[in-house]
Amino acid sequence: MNRLKILYLVSTLQKAGPTSQLYYIISNLPANITPVLVTLSQEPAQSRLNDFKALGIKHYQLNLSRLEGVFLAKGKVKSIIEKELPDVIHSQGLRGDVLASKFTDEVPVLCTIRNFPQLDFPMTYGRVIGSIMAYQQIRALRQVSQVCCVSDAVRDNLEKTYNINDAVTALNGVDTLNFYPADSKQKSSLRKTYGINENSNVWISSLGKDNRKNSVTVAAAFKLFLTEYPDDTLIFIGDGQQRGECQKIAAESSQFKFFGKVSNVSDYLRMADYFISASRAEGMPNAVLEAMSCGLPSVLSDIEPHQEIYALNPNGCVTFKTESDTDLYSKLVELVKFDRQCMADATIAVVNQHFSSGTMSKKYQQAYHEVVNSNG
Repeated sequence: MNRLKILYLVSTLQKAGPTSQLYYIISNLPANITPVLVTLSQEPAQSRLNDFKALGIKHYQLNLSRLEGVFLAKGKVKSIIEKELPDVIHSQGLRGDVLASKFTDEVPVLCTIRNFPQLDFPMTYGRVIGSIMAYQQIRALRQVSQVCCVSDAVRDNLEKTYNINDAVTALNGVDTLNFYPADSKQKSSLRKTYGINENSNVWISSLGKDNRKNSVTVAAAFKLFLTEYPDDTLIFIGDGQQRGECQKIAAESSQFKFFGKVSNVSDYLRMADYFISASRAEGMPNAVLEAMSCGLPSVLSDIEPHQEIYALNPNGCVTFKTESDTDLYSKLVELVKFDRQCMADATIAVVNQHFSSGTMSKKYQQAYHEVVNSNG
């Protein structure tokens, strides 16, 4: 097979879902594809830089502030391109996409889009700034050789909202060697370590930095659920705007546990029994895929990416009306009446078939070759 060199262009390697996905892509590349990584800004305190260094790949760290990037990034990246002579530039994230789109006359560019721009940016940055950011990203996507979407829902949104009709889907993946089910002995040990009742059902959900995760709905529904199942426990991991409100709803109940930001997410998932996501917007949610890989039956809001997961995994999850805590409550009650092990087995099978990190990386490898051939 032809040898390729791919230049990956991202803002930073901050510990977050997109960085994990990038790591999965690169760590699963075959010997005939050489990665070169370019990061634009100084790494944050929570970074996966060392993980990428451990792969032994070439890395250029520009350490530019956002203001410096406006004036200096293009020239610095151009110098790297002239030195490395990549066959494809692969970008992800707004800054990476916008910058990569400036080199389409020199190198084929592939962009990964992980969001619904018209929803995610305004929800995170406010209506005015968010709308400007969405415009910038879509403008960049119109100029590149190939757009890869992390779900069919993201691809359909580009087509319906922005008339971008030639995007393809490369489903997000999950590292099944790190996220896997615990046996009863492991689960018991983890619960002892973290002070969780060994005999109750444990539910887990993510608190996001903004209100997209809709965690207040989760807390309100679980408070209702406790009236029928008072021994169950809800774990929140992560931190953000809604933590205080969720803690007020919990009203000092010992059945709610708030662990904040954690580095060992897989431990928390493995000691749980069920997963809840009430997200208002996602591309293809890493948290859900990681929970599924750990064998957790899930209750998911009925946004399109979750519906896409449900279509692949109807025996391993249920969906509820996104803004309805009462509907979520009823689905929690419904879920505990099912055979949990059968649901877990179905969930793991779906991950192995559709969402493994290796499968995702192969999809991108195919896209690289197709982009090069179409531009040859």
